Amino acid sequence: MRNVSTRLLMSCAAIGVAGGVVFTVNAYIGGAVSNLLPHVYGLTIGLYFIPGALAQALFRRPWVGLFTSALAGLVASPFQPIAFGAFLIGVGIGVLQELPFLVVRYRRWPAWLFLVGSGFAGLVMTAAAFRVLGGGDYDLLGTVLLIGSFFISPPLCTMLAVWLAKQLERAGIGRDLRLAEDRRARR
Repeated sequence: MRNVSTRLLMSCAAIGVAGGVVFTVNAYIGGAVSNLLPHVYGLTIGLYFIPGALAQALFRRPWVGLFTSALAGLVASPFQPIAFGAFLIGVGIGVLQELPFLVVRYRRWPAWLFLVGSGFAGLVMTAAAFRVLGGGDYDLLGTVLLIGSFFISPPLCTMLAVWLAKQLERAGIGRDLRLAEDRRARR
């Protein structure tokens, strides 16, 4: 990571710490939902995608999504029932978020690329959840709800993060932390 300032790292850390607090609260709410309504537990999973996507959309720099997401998982680890697993989940989600931008060599940051990446992550999460939660044991409606909730949640929360980044950018936050070529006005 070239040209990484302390301000950028501290900004990613602030987003990561806030995300870690949300992860911790979500762990307990999600745990209750998974026990009471396992079919719709996937709706809570999308919250794990917000810190990384917010950092990526706001700063448009390589690896900020992975760094922010991993830091959020690390902050949440001591307070969650899965302990260090929260960090590993944060790293995994950060990697999934970085992949589409790595493919385009971090030269493009359109909203549709965030959507494609989070859709792929939603597929990965759906497959894992189907196996872990025993999706084959549910009736047709339960299976559809399980698959739908895990698939739709990451793209919805990622687009929420992209929208939030645009609002923060409009307010002037993070604009000077982008790479020089991304700060140019578009003609």
